[in-house]
Amino acid sequence: MMFPWSKMFPFPKDYMKEDIFKQSDVEKMMKKAMGGKLPPNPGSLLHSNDFFAQSFDLLNRVQEKKKQKKKPIFQSDVFETHEEVIVRFPLSSEEKLRELVIFHDASTCFLENLPTKGSKQEIKFPCLVKSSGSTAKYQNGILEIRIPKETINSKTKIPIEIIKPSKKK
Repeated sequence: MMFPWSKMFPFPKDYMKEDIFKQSDVEKMMKKAMGGKLPPNPGSLLHSNDFFAQSFDLLNRVQEKKKQKKKPIFQSDVFETHEEVIVRFPLSSEEKLRELVIFHDASTCFLENLPTKGSKQEIKFPCLVKSSGSTAKYQNGILEIRIPKETINSKTKIPIEIIKPSKKK
């Protein structure tokens, strides 16, 4: 029994005998479809004995390009003592300090214009903090923010209403 190739491949038999596509045309269509993401000579990858090495090399180049495009990284350290939360992060100059805007709510510290003008950062606190009493000091290229912890753990008693079923007559 023969497999019905002609039903699965709807083109005429003579269609494949003709060389209607040139290699350069196929490469142009592929580059257009892939948005220029193919290497300059994709055929060389197939003819090489070291395909995996070239693949890893290509992957490394793509990752390097991504790293170059990323915006500057902001890193901070958050510490918790018995009485306060301390946030520390490096700041390159006093000029950056003048542009910096800092505010916080009970659970998050908000920084504006850091690491670049117009950017925003959020630092989550490990516990709730008070709305007043915060201080910030800049020394030796490090900005340190100290915020008192909220120590009042207010509890509210909830009264329970007892509803008895009404007696029907």
